[in-house]
Amino acid sequence: MNDSSRGPWPQHLLLATDLCARCDRPLDRAKQLALEWQSELVILTVREGPRTPEEVASWLDRDGATQAFELAARRELDEEFQDSGVAPSLRVVEGDVTDGILDVAGAMEDALVVTGASSEDNFQQLILGSTAERLAQDLAHPLLVVRQRTRGPYQRILVANDFSSAARRALETAARLFPERRIVLFHVLEALAEPVAGAVQEALAASERFLDDCLLAPGARAHISTFIGHGSVRDTIARYALEQATQLVVLGVHPQSGLARMFMGSRSEELLQHLACDTLLLRSREDHDDG
Repeated sequence: MNDSSRGPWPQHLLLATDLCARCDRPLDRAKQLALEWQSELVILTVREGPRTPEEVASWLDRDGATQAFELAARRELDEEFQDSGVAPSLRVVEGDVTDGILDVAGAMEDALVVTGASSEDNFQQLILGSTAERLAQDLAHPLLVVRQRTRGPYQRILVANDFSSAARRALETAARLFPERRIVLFHVLEALAEPVAGAVQEALAASERFLDDCLLAPGARAHISTFIGHGSVRDTIARYALEQATQLVVLGVHPQSGLARMFMGSRSEELLQHLACDTLLLRSREDHDDG
């Protein structure tokens, strides 16, 4: 069961953003979650070194440039969050983007990291490239990648299930963070091109046994349904999420296998590229996962 002394929700939300116009979606989701959970919102932006000759002069005068940037950012955030009920704090650090996120998040005992696509290549990689891979491997906290517009709290959630400890943590976390929401526990029979009744029934029974072993709050199981798909893991989950208007897919990450060797050997990077909805990544707590 959950430790009631710390509460069911993260104490901190860390929004990693470069504050460009395309970052409105993760910012809006972070604001919504901060209100829902009454969590402290910290907005982090990482300023890297100069990448063009034109940027060198301003980088050499980086103290003044950083102060000017922070002042403009704080003014923008004050306007953005005025009368919202959320009072975020701003952190500006210099250096490598991934290192900056890991360092700041590592100093937070209980947090969820939020990010999304950006016009900057380094932030775009949070979804599709090496930055996401390293964060998924090294970040102890959950990582929420936002794609969709925020139109209220998450209501339709899918948890991918390969019966591993990573999947167990994914389900337990989803049920804890989003109580009384509809959660579909989704397992894919990847070896089958067509559904076979016996295999489907066996997978459903295994899903029920998996639920028996999960630590869930009283009443949480009533909001969880099991579903068995067949075919390619990537295509099956992406298609189901699109057809069912799923708002959030929760994926367990196996840290020993690069970025997320998830259920049945599928690569989470490949699945992330095909999901149209928001994605929550949770690293297994075990150094050597059982998946």
